[in-house]
Amino acid sequence: MTRARAGARQDLAPVGVRPRFGEWLQARLRRKTTSARFIPEVDGLRLVAIALVVLFHVGVYVAVRQGFAPSAPAHSWLGRIAVQGKHGVQLFFILSGFILGVPFAAHRLAGGTKVDLRRYFLRRVTRLEPPYLLAMLGLAALLVMTGRYPAGTVLPHLAASLGYVHNLVYGRESLVNSVAWSLEVEIQFYLLAPLLAAALFRIRSPALRRSIIVALAAAMAALQLTAVRGWTPNLLQALQYFLAGYLLADLYVTDWARSPAGGRGWDVAWFAGWPLLLWSLEAPYAVAVFAFPAVAAMVVAASLRGKVGRWVLSRPWVTVPGGMCYSIYLLHYPVISAVERAAAGVIPMPSTVPAALLLHLALNAVPIALVCGAFYVLVERPCMDPRWPERAWRWMSAWFSRRTPAEVPARVAGQSR
Repeated sequence: MTRARAGARQDLAPVGVRPRFGEWLQARLRRKTTSARFIPEVDGLRLVAIALVVLFHVGVYVAVRQGFAPSAPAHSWLGRIAVQGKHGVQLFFILSGFILGVPFAAHRLAGGTKVDLRRYFLRRVTRLEPPYLLAMLGLAALLVMTGRYPAGTVLPHLAASLGYVHNLVYGRESLVNSVAWSLEVEIQFYLLAPLLAAALFRIRSPALRRSIIVALAAAMAALQLTAVRGWTPNLLQALQYFLAGYLLADLYVTDWARSPAGGRGWDVAWFAGWPLLLWSLEAPYAVAVFAFPAVAAMVVAASLRGKVGRWVLSRPWVTVPGGMCYSIYLLHYPVISAVERAAAGVIPMPSTVPAALLLHLALNAVPIALVCGAFYVLVERPCMDPRWPERAWRWMSAWFSRRTPAEVPARVAGQSR
């Protein structure tokens, strides 16, 4: 039985046996998947990535209220991690490259089903666009209704963000939702991914193919040392991370598919990889730009192959919130902003960085869980069903069909009396 089928079977309780509340809740919160390639460890890594981003944004508020620059090095492990937590976004890029690369690699390298590009692009639109559209429209409306900005100021930024060109047009983060910059980079890669996969996975020699992927990633890192450093965010500043995901997809459908997972070496790499990530980010930029993608790819590989990493990251209490990462990413920063404004004149700021971070993480945890969880259940999770547009169309057709032509004249006649 595949891991995906086993996960699906867990939702089914024996006939006549009432499921426990935890199982019932898990079944209704677990991310919906349509592919047999569901990999729970990926959702576990998504939770790590979004937790780092949340920690970074909480750390920004703590730093400002304590009177030092948000990027200043902190003399504590938690403070140092918070400063570098923004790079959870790059971990998301690696995971995106891996997930998008697997079906293309499986087709080219392992004789799998050919990817239907029409379905590929339609799935991106129906899965990602409705949550993004509703979140951005709602946040823009809040900015206007609360008097933060006039409608004339908000609307152009909203239009640019909805068109995924805000980085290009304004050269800065979106006024509506500052985290949207990375989604613009993701969209650029979604458009490039099929062409890049066709070019790379067409190469039959594994050594040559992987060498080219590594060389391209290194070339992109080198480019960032010179030409594109300081540019507004775009794919040229992130392509090496997506390429790292493609390399992992290559290994996943070829070498790893033919050999069992596990091994102490992978476990050692998993435990060593996390502090190495922090080291690679704190290194001089000329080192970090090459080291961080390599170390992050190693951590992801160890998470997929090592016994300990796989066990930790595939636990339901890790994978379930990890599956909500898109909703959390879309809305966590506005929630943090609202909580911190409310707490500014009420809750004193501890003098030490670890105490302040822990306090403010606790303050924000419940509001983030409630707001993002509700958005996930009501908006994002229904959009995970690829059949939702068809069902919505049938519902609207049924609703309009109730208004039969015979009813219309009767109503009009009744009104004329």
